[in-house]
Amino acid sequence: MAGDDRQLHVLEPPPLVETKLLPPRPRQDALRRARLLDQLDNFAPAALTLVDAPVGFGKTMLVQSWCAAQTDVDIAWVSIESADDDPARLWTYLATSVDRIRSGLGRNTLRRLQGSGIQLESAIDELMNALAGYGRPVAIVLDDLHLVQADASLSSIEYAIERLPAGTRLIATTRADPPIRLGRLRGRGALQEIRSSDLAFTVEEARSLLVELEGIDLDETALNQLVDRTEGWPAGLYLAALWLRGLHDPQSRVQEFAGDHRHVADYLTGEVLDTLDPDERQFLLRTSVFGRFTAPLCDAVLGRDDSQTVLAEIQRRNLFLVSLDARGEWFRYHHLFADLLQLELDHTEPDRTATLRGQAAAWFREQGLPVDAAREAAAAGDEETVAELLMEYHVWMVRSGREGTLLRWVDWLSERSLLERPELLGVAAIAAGLIRQSAIRRRRYIALADRARVEHPERWTPYVEAMYSLARAIWIDGDVGEAIRNARRGVEVAGGGESELPALACLAHALLLSGDTLAARAHAERAIRHPHLDHRSQGVLLALATLALVEAEDGAVEAATSLTDDAFERARAAGVEDSWMGGIAHVARAATLAAMGQLASAEREAERGEWLRRAPEPTVENTHARLLLAEIRIARGRLSLASADLDQSRHEMEGFIDPGCLPDIANRIEAALRKAARDTTPPVEAPTQAELAVLRLLPTELSQRKIGAELYLSMNTVKTHTRELYRKLGVRSRPEAVARATALGLLDPEESPG
Repeated sequence: MAGDDRQLHVLEPPPLVETKLLPPRPRQDALRRARLLDQLDNFAPAALTLVDAPVGFGKTMLVQSWCAAQTDVDIAWVSIESADDDPARLWTYLATSVDRIRSGLGRNTLRRLQGSGIQLESAIDELMNALAGYGRPVAIVLDDLHLVQADASLSSIEYAIERLPAGTRLIATTRADPPIRLGRLRGRGALQEIRSSDLAFTVEEARSLLVELEGIDLDETALNQLVDRTEGWPAGLYLAALWLRGLHDPQSRVQEFAGDHRHVADYLTGEVLDTLDPDERQFLLRTSVFGRFTAPLCDAVLGRDDSQTVLAEIQRRNLFLVSLDARGEWFRYHHLFADLLQLELDHTEPDRTATLRGQAAAWFREQGLPVDAAREAAAAGDEETVAELLMEYHVWMVRSGREGTLLRWVDWLSERSLLERPELLGVAAIAAGLIRQSAIRRRRYIALADRARVEHPERWTPYVEAMYSLARAIWIDGDVGEAIRNARRGVEVAGGGESELPALACLAHALLLSGDTLAARAHAERAIRHPHLDHRSQGVLLALATLALVEAEDGAVEAATSLTDDAFERARAAGVEDSWMGGIAHVARAATLAAMGQLASAEREAERGEWLRRAPEPTVENTHARLLLAEIRIARGRLSLASADLDQSRHEMEGFIDPGCLPDIANRIEAALRKAARDTTPPVEAPTQAELAVLRLLPTELSQRKIGAELYLSMNTVKTHTRELYRKLGVRSRPEAVARATALGLLDPEESPG
């Protein structure tokens, strides 16, 4: 880009935390709660089992114990953290865990998840298909589901629940009901629940824990008192055991134990922390604010050089430290213990938390960990640092499939910050479209960018103008002419820089939709010869698919096939084959196959392309894909479906400001429908039963030899029946025969694709 090209950060996605993919081993002294384990066994037929209760009710411990006892069920475990509240990251973990069951089981899903603008439903479908063919029962465990709050992440989980194959179940631990349609699942018998009332300890279980396992001398009265005062809260009882076992006369001290959860937490904070020496106590309190931490982080933020030694001692003493990786470098505290530590820190040093988080954000930033840095900066209320991180890494976040994370932080920023950084508004609009957010959301970012142009003209650089123009050109909501103008502006301001390639591709595609195929060809060819070809795979994909559509329309099927194959190769390499952007490759392949006369395959590709090109609101791109599908269906004789496609397309076009060439295509389809309807006069001579048997196999891809084998006929007999069918139907080819027979009702329209 002239005068304003930026050096892009090329970062590899952070490695997966392996320990999050394995059920933590149950503690040696953990109580085996047979009644709850039996419930989990009995709930197997339900798609979803929720273990749903407030903090400290032993949800994870229960499911760990159940997993450890399984011999006939394979387990896929994911321990969720707040940083996983991004659908691509969440499903990468989930598919990786499934792949641990058997190598390759999640491989195709992971491939689909590698790239920007992924079509998440396609990745989930791939995983469900793999599980359906696996052949053994599988339990997928999502531990701490309450940390998933983004609408896109929750929708993806609900989508998967609806499609779980027989033999596969989902078990989720959560502190609160997830905002999905639980009532619907209950009504269908697809949901089973274990709640706090189920998880609360009985007196018998308290005796097993405190007296038999922990060896604490408590009589029946003391046990009843303790259960009553804790209301059976498992964490309260476990922490009570931690306190009581160090006392000389535990039975006499039970009465001091506070009753409700808040009091239990306050009391145990003091009792546990007061047993620590001041330095260890301070270390625990101050490191509790980090989402995750490592010894170098602790050293840098706390100004010490012995954090590795301190962490090793904390781990040895079982002070609720959880290792996050196999090498023992990254840690977090048990969620309950972290809550207690933070309460105490806020009480003793009320102004310390923000400072610590700010220092952690700076350290993460220096280490090239922008997502962690943004999380800590946001928790510290440091809007400036979050904005700076997005400015520095926004291109990387889109290219690495973190559009959801990018949008979450953009939406967290104030309007003031966004207006001062209009490049974030342009990339946010692009990211929102790539993950198929509503046009309203994209238009909000564009509207803010329009304000920024007026209020902060000094910040409106050529880079911003290129981003802005690309954001307005890449999705054609209803005005082809405006898309062309914005794409031309994007090409102009790019000045030969990297952003010129996607701008050229957008311009070529918009010109194609306007009906100017000559200009579309010229700009698409210019895009695929661009010097920055390797850096813009999605722009190249759009240009290749556009050029393939032009060649297919001209009947140059060999060129169209080569271009389409190249487009799919790039889509697969970028991980966007089944994304909104990948949909254009399917549309181009459909047009190419139709030009070759392979109508059954063309219809399948057109259906896929139309579905991938959908958005929450009508767009010119989706309507164009549906019109192509209608043309192919007419050629196949599926007139009622084609008519419905045409009606829907015309209805959508009424809302477009400039639909480009779509009305001309619609008129052509309408004329073809009328002609096809006139051609539905039954043949003078009806096909015989033997000929009809051959006819029913013509929509398939079976050769004449294989049709003969299927019907126990010689190939010569099949040829004879086929010639007679052509004569009686008045056609000259197999596709024409299928189309005419479908229109006449001799073939079932729902079965004719083969």
